[in-house]
Amino acid sequence: MEAQSRVSNERLGPSFVCFLIWTFIVMARPQDFTALLAPFRPVLLISVVTIVVMFLEGAVVPGSMFRLPEVRLVLLLYFIMLVGIPLAVHRGVAFRFLTSAMPATLLYLLVSIIQLRSVRRLNMTMATIALSLVFSASVYIAENAVHQSFRVAASAMYDPNDIAMLFATIIPLCLYTLFAGHGRAIKTLSIVGTCLAAAGIMMSRSRGGVMALVVVIAFFLLSSVPRIRGAAKIAVVLILAFVFINYFSMVQGRFENMAEDYNLNDENGRINLWKQNLIILSENPVLGTGAGCSAVALGLWRAREGGTQTWLTPHSSVLQIAVEAGIPGAVIFVILNFLAVRNLRRIRRNRDHPLSRLAFFVELSFYGFWTGGLLLSHGYSIHLYLLLGISAALRHLYEYPALSTSLAESKREEREEHATSNI
Repeated sequence: MEAQSRVSNERLGPSFVCFLIWTFIVMARPQDFTALLAPFRPVLLISVVTIVVMFLEGAVVPGSMFRLPEVRLVLLLYFIMLVGIPLAVHRGVAFRFLTSAMPATLLYLLVSIIQLRSVRRLNMTMATIALSLVFSASVYIAENAVHQSFRVAASAMYDPNDIAMLFATIIPLCLYTLFAGHGRAIKTLSIVGTCLAAAGIMMSRSRGGVMALVVVIAFFLLSSVPRIRGAAKIAVVLILAFVFINYFSMVQGRFENMAEDYNLNDENGRINLWKQNLIILSENPVLGTGAGCSAVALGLWRAREGGTQTWLTPHSSVLQIAVEAGIPGAVIFVILNFLAVRNLRRIRRNRDHPLSRLAFFVELSFYGFWTGGLLLSHGYSIHLYLLLGISAALRHLYEYPALSTSLAESKREEREEHATSNI
């Protein structure tokens, strides 16, 4: 109990503050909207600073971390991709992707597991994510107001479909912050972020984003949420439903005449892209076309077949991984996500556990992500690996309580929260 109490009342050191800044930067991406930040490469800068500060603090990597299924499967998937470099359709693209972009994502996942070792740290991270949602949703809505075009991209990084899916992914984490043990200012921030993100989804006119929002609302309404009163749940659903209905006219036309939709008939529509990528997969079933090479593979295949040599992604996260890492990589990727969700369901069923409520909202985020992720190429999205990292951290806290937070301390904090909460 003494060891548990020390961790529960731990001092939040500089490395955790750096981790929170890192989380804000990768979630909100302020560098996409402020030209002054871009030359400094803030993601790379803060990741290096965080690692250096962790080293100076003497941060210990728990050996039990590498026994977590999420960590083992992610590293195995990465190893398969490395093995596939010599057989990639463009070895240079695959090598650069696996030595720059992918390691940065994996590093964030591993650091998140190390840093998220208490309920207090988890709550502060969720509050940071809520702040990032307020920022990105506010900027996106402002962009819509300025440009007033049919569909506005969030930045060069995210098109309307991307940003809508990411908003739907983060909304549940923002809702968790509303019910966690924060003060009124953070709770207000959570409500504002949720409403702005829901409005942003509707303004994006993304059908996948709208469907993801519907899934989030419906699952939240129909599920038994651990340690949340029914009246509070109904109030949240009514707020989200109001935003949905109020802005539905903006996206309504996108659901009309679906039989004539370009995705069904156009050469660059999703159905045709999926068929062509399945052919490419059948030609490269074991190690795929190389990590980050699906668009290159499609362009080369079309050139070979006499079609238009357009560089397009598969528009499906699972198919993207399958084409780039082969069938073994796709199987590992699916198992990775399945085990993460199953772990969250196991924790949330233990309704008296301090982690059960957060496990529910992270599970809900997975559903929001995958509703849109099946239609978009986000197999390497930092948002997905954030969810995988949180799932792994929750598993570690749940299975190794002596190394994490005190259950008694968490229950005491829960009683204090109920005594002061207005929800």
